[in-house]
Amino acid sequence: MQNGYLTYVRLDGVWGNIDFEWKEIDPQVNILVGINGSGKTTFLNVLYALLNVDSTVLKKYKMDKSQSSTVCFKNALLPNPVYFVRSFDTPANDRRKNESRLLQELNYVLYQNKDGFSFFNYRMKILNEPSRSEEIQKNISVLFDVINEMFADTGKTVEISKDSELVFRQRELVLKVEDLSSGEKQLLLLLLTVFLQDNQPSILFADEPEVSLHISWQQVLIDNLRRLNPNCQLIIATHSPSIISRGWGDKVVQMSSIVK
Repeated sequence: MQNGYLTYVRLDGVWGNIDFEWKEIDPQVNILVGINGSGKTTFLNVLYALLNVDSTVLKKYKMDKSQSSTVCFKNALLPNPVYFVRSFDTPANDRRKNESRLLQELNYVLYQNKDGFSFFNYRMKILNEPSRSEEIQKNISVLFDVINEMFADTGKTVEISKDSELVFRQRELVLKVEDLSSGEKQLLLLLLTVFLQDNQPSILFADEPEVSLHISWQQVLIDNLRRLNPNCQLIIATHSPSIISRGWGDKVVQMSSIVK
């Protein structure tokens, strides 16, 4: 039996005494909203840990092993591959530390060259899987189109350098990834994570993806993530009305309806 999308979740005994129940999860887009402290981040962290059998995180949230939690998937016993993109906010008094963490995450999905999840390895498929070379080139063109459209207001365009690095040209300047703003890095991390799913059925958790993103980017974020992989089930926790503004209002789920 193949893996599947999330359809139902019940988490019992979070922090020892909080239960979550989420019925009728949409297979395409879900937008979790609620005030600070309503449980959005906790819910995503615990669900992700449960799907990845991460006992350390479950212990952190005081999950009682005697309590039963239930996660159901459409026509399957196991989930599609699950990815989690967390936002890296940058406090004024700790900018260098948080910037470096974001850059580390971004460089990993760009360049790590072992058997793993990176843009470098995806491009290598052109050589390793010649029957897919045309498809892969086309997919990369779509990615670059999305990036160029979203970076258009600053006049930046993406390209691959002679050293096989992802760089940005801005008039006569050539900018490396580390030269980009924190918002631009955050956006690239989101886009690349979904792109590298290679159009396969997948699940993406995104916690407050609007952090550091301009409103115009927030407004088209869901559309562009779906453009990069229409087979990815999006589960997004957000405070931003702009994320919802382009026709996604019917995908909003109030945390107050999930917390029991």
